[in-house]
Amino acid sequence: MDKKKRDHIAEAIADYHAMDAQEQGQMIARVMEDQPYLMGFLTNIADDFNDEQHEALVDSVMILLNAFISAGLPVSMIPAPVVEEIIKEKTEAYEEADKHEVHTDSPKVFDDLKNRAIFKAKLDKAPVADQANFNLILDVLISLIERMADYDQNKTEENK
Repeated sequence: MDKKKRDHIAEAIADYHAMDAQEQGQMIARVMEDQPYLMGFLTNIADDFNDEQHEALVDSVMILLNAFISAGLPVSMIPAPVVEEIIKEKTEAYEEADKHEVHTDSPKVFDDLKNRAIFKAKLDKAPVADQANFNLILDVLISLIERMADYDQNKTEENK
């Protein structure tokens, strides 16, 4: 499954880069309507990152959602309690672990999106604390989208 996910992520990154600014803006506007709690979370943390880093996080959400859709796994609206639960879970895990190590559920997906952020937002030149915060939020975003897609998939299979 991980290999397939990686292929979909790579394709979604390429597709997103192929869009012009207007297409990306329209996609972001659609996702803001479809995922109000997820996008509200991203909006609330905008001041915690520089513009390029925040844009890389928003782009990561667009890429992840596209990857799941292209894999035939649409993601329904992520409810506010799920957003809060995963933020709490991941924050506690990062506080317990060495903040320089990433303990993500999807290391290959995380690496693909982080590598894109290193290039796009010059994350490798950011202070270590900023890198750790970025890693935490990226991990939260991946977990939110993957878990909702998994939940939706399980629900669909139960209804068959």
